[in-house]
Amino acid sequence: MRKNKRSLTMFLRRNAVYLVLGLCILAVGLSITFMLLTNKNDLSLKVDNSQIVNPMPDDNNAETENSAVNKPIYFIVPIANPTSVGEYSETMVYNSTLNRYSAHLAVDYYAPEGTDVLAVFDGSVLSVETTFLQGTTITIDHGNGLYSIYNSLADGDSVSVGQKVSQGDVIGQVSTTNRQEYKNGAHLHFEVKENGTLIDPAKYLESQEK
Repeated sequence: MRKNKRSLTMFLRRNAVYLVLGLCILAVGLSITFMLLTNKNDLSLKVDNSQIVNPMPDDNNAETENSAVNKPIYFIVPIANPTSVGEYSETMVYNSTLNRYSAHLAVDYYAPEGTDVLAVFDGSVLSVETTFLQGTTITIDHGNGLYSIYNSLADGDSVSVGQKVSQGDVIGQVSTTNRQEYKNGAHLHFEVKENGTLIDPAKYLESQEK
């Protein structure tokens, strides 16, 4: 028995360093394992509210937003019952007032003086201008680079700059104030500008029939 105790004591003395080192490694390993398990539990309890998205959006709001963005633009005719219509032309046509040929980048609606002129679509009045040659001109901004331009009006008293108008609102009356076309008689000289370029108004007027 004494021999066995002496052998154990000798073994412990010789291997004390290794035993202590092993115990340290074991303690470190247990500590790391405990920390990992603790952090895992903590993370499972945390929720990032910023990433939560409502899976059931309000259908009514979505429909309203889409209808506002995708609302088609259909122009009404700016004069209810014109007596005749002068067509848009990018080729040269004869202007009897100026006695020369030029492109006619507008549609002329002929009607008696004083006939009401209507806003072709919802928008806001961008400008009301009166010049010696062109008479009174009203420009309406319809958004997204689209403008309707009403020339040869009696005056600009019917609307003011910044005023909101709805499709069909009276914005002026037909006259002969456009001195560049006065020989043609009383009419509305109607232009449409898209992204800075005058275009054929039929692009939006004809869309009503499609």
